[in-house]
Amino acid sequence: MVKPLLRDPNLRRFILARSLSRAGDAVFPIGLTAVMVEQDFSASAVGLVLGASLVPVVALMLVGGVLLDHFRPRTPMVIADSARFALQAVLSLLFLAGRPALWQIVVITLCTGVAQALFQPGAGSLLKQIVQGDTQPANAAVRSAESVVSLAAPAAAGFVIMAASAPAVIALDALSFAASAVLLWRIRLVAVRKPVGRPDVRRELKVGWREFSARPWLWSTVCVFALFGLLVFGPFDVLKAVLLIERFGATIYGVLISAFSLGAVVGGMLAWWFKPARPLAVGVLGLLAFAPLPAGIACRAPLFLLALFFVMGGAANAFWAVMWATTVQSHSPPHALSRIHSYDVIGSIGLVPAGRALAGPVAAGIGASAVLLSSTAFLLAGCVALLLVPAVVRLRRPVGAGPVAHGVEPTVDSRRT
Repeated sequence: MVKPLLRDPNLRRFILARSLSRAGDAVFPIGLTAVMVEQDFSASAVGLVLGASLVPVVALMLVGGVLLDHFRPRTPMVIADSARFALQAVLSLLFLAGRPALWQIVVITLCTGVAQALFQPGAGSLLKQIVQGDTQPANAAVRSAESVVSLAAPAAAGFVIMAASAPAVIALDALSFAASAVLLWRIRLVAVRKPVGRPDVRRELKVGWREFSARPWLWSTVCVFALFGLLVFGPFDVLKAVLLIERFGATIYGVLISAFSLGAVVGGMLAWWFKPARPLAVGVLGLLAFAPLPAGIACRAPLFLLALFFVMGGAANAFWAVMWATTVQSHSPPHALSRIHSYDVIGSIGLVPAGRALAGPVAAGIGASAVLLSSTAFLLAGCVALLLVPAVVRLRRPVGAGPVAHGVEPTVDSRRT
């Protein structure tokens, strides 16, 4: 199955483009943090810049979904990648020229977030156009490739900083966007009829919301993951670094993060081959393997056990991501897929910044270990809640995994188990 899948040059270009962008995303925070520390910016300034890009993503993601559904998604995605190339190139030049003002860095970061909001909703719909039929193997291939580069990119960033400079890492991030834009532009698709003229944003947002809210399995999962962003993943992102670096040092922490990426490769490959009849329910069950990770950190588990938990967490995260992406692509109408993806992303990440911001104050009050143990409990409770939703448990893989047309769920063979 692997060779026939990768014989499609369009899919190869898409996977390589996503991998290069993921590599750039992985090295950018390292290069940016390093150069800002070198130039005596405060920790608060670093946090402000790293968080700035998320604001326009949340604010403009829905508009991006409308544009990408109205027009063919490839062209806006190429424009977004080209804009990010130019913005990151300017940022690297500013750092090479001296110490830029904080407002300049923040403005560039905000503009990068605007471009991301234009790019992100189209990734799923473009893949659906490339792969006619079952998208699960393609989703798994994308996830596995992204995990491989996530495993190697941080080490590569450290080598570039040592051999050249921190701004050079930002320049490499810019080049990754340029390469992604070229690869996406070279994708050749069968012409698809799209509406002409200027999109009616308000009306099309209502159509997207109607398609989103009409699917209980979809909105119930997004609601639970919104709470996960606040109560699980947001606090975990902050406290895992604080506790592990204090206990083991930055080097061991980096090794553990690499173990997470290694697990993500395993989870992506497992999702490539395993095709359950009820992918959404099985994906939720797979996500339970993430639960020991925050609990293990909180309970000061031995290093070898923590490494195992990081591998399990990475595998669970990647396996869930593939099952979820495939389900959304298979059970959503193509004409509204980008808008549905926009609602999904906003719901999933909208409360993550609040979770990160509240992690420190809450940990100061009740202890970081108590917060992480609570995160484990919330994760388990959320997964159980999803498994009690009939629409989640009963949702089956479509026969042939073909696209959904005109907002109607695909017919399934009731004899499949």
